[in-house]
Amino acid sequence: MDFGEIMTQINANEKRRLEDLRAKAYMDHRLSEMVAFAFNDPAKMPKVEEAYPFVRDPVEETTEPDEPDWKQDQALLMQQAQRIRQFNKDKGGGS
Repeated sequence: MDFGEIMTQINANEKRRLEDLRAKAYMDHRLSEMVAFAFNDPAKMPKVEEAYPFVRDPVEETTEPDEPDWKQDQALLMQQAQRIRQFNKDKGGGS
């Protein structure tokens, strides 16, 4: 290793250490907020997934059943029909 490579490695290590410190500071701050919630008003304490969004399991999100396509189509048709009714009513015609 020459001097330039050593300096690059030192800078990379320092950058990684600072990123770790920032992450630790963030987690400490979130923990202090959770302690404050637990101490002052436990009823308002958010769930773990709300307090720490990175804890969510990506597989868990995909298991939620989506609304069927026909339901989405039905809702779209109902909206369009309502717009047509409103247009006809404003125009003074229609039923």
